[in-house]
Amino acid sequence: MTAAFQSRPVLSRRSGRASGRARESGYAYLLALFLAMALIISSQALMENLATRGRREREMETIWRGEQCVRAIRLYYHKTGHYPQTFDDLESGLAELHFLRAEAEKNPMNKVDGTWRFIYINSAGQIIGSVKYATLQQMAVLDLNHGKIPKVLPGAVSAAGLAAQSSHAGSQQSNSSSGLGQPENPFANLKPTGPVDGPVIGAYLTGVAGKTDAKSLIVYKGGKKYIDWEFIWNPIEDQARAMQQQAASSSGGLLPGLSNLPGLPIGLTGNSTSPTGTSGTSGAPPKGRTQTPSNPAGGQSPQNSD
Repeated sequence: MTAAFQSRPVLSRRSGRASGRARESGYAYLLALFLAMALIISSQALMENLATRGRREREMETIWRGEQCVRAIRLYYHKTGHYPQTFDDLESGLAELHFLRAEAEKNPMNKVDGTWRFIYINSAGQIIGSVKYATLQQMAVLDLNHGKIPKVLPGAVSAAGLAAQSSHAGSQQSNSSSGLGQPENPFANLKPTGPVDGPVIGAYLTGVAGKTDAKSLIVYKGGKKYIDWEFIWNPIEDQARAMQQQAASSSGGLLPGLSNLPGLPIGLTGNSTSPTGTSGTSGAPPKGRTQTPSNPAGGQSPQNSD
């Protein structure tokens, strides 16, 4: 009996050590499982961050290449006196003179074939193939007003007219509050043609655009999808920048009411620049000269060179 009673504490100590080791093993398993889950979650977050960073870099590269295409079209026009007819004109260029960088020929966000969507312009200034703009004049007005059509008639818009339009827009609220109706802006009724499948007869190349109907990380000129990313050369806006710089240098500051307004449209009289280099009011600039179309508001615009 004595020996039997003496053996019980020995069994109790052994079972206690075994249960302690089991608890420790359970804690170790839970700790290992927690670390593994934390590692998986952090790895997924890192991969997502890397994917987002890579996508953002491709978007920035796409914007750079699109703006290089705009630059090439501008240079081609200034060198030849007319718009290019096809994208091949920018790629092949002239004898010993190329307008488009080789890397800008491909659209990084188009994983199918890397091609661009093309945008054209006809002799009346109508933009064909755009999902945002109908004419050069409407494009300039939209850019002036941050993507919105003002509820005022533009009329013959000059540098002074833009300042008057700015003050008129400020008095618009008082007129509306007093019950006076506003004349409808004709640019508000112009609708873009939408994408086109191929070259347009009688039109010339004026820009490129994205082809993918997917949301973008970067919002480019109001475009939240790649198909809305359009890179169009608008000579009216080039002329506006030149006029603004000239006014700033002569007067020591910007024109009244024109501060912080990039791409101001100058000379919106309805006489658009023809793709062949002619205008409704002035002749074509001489070939080989980097001269923009004449300013309908009066006088010649300064020469633009890139």
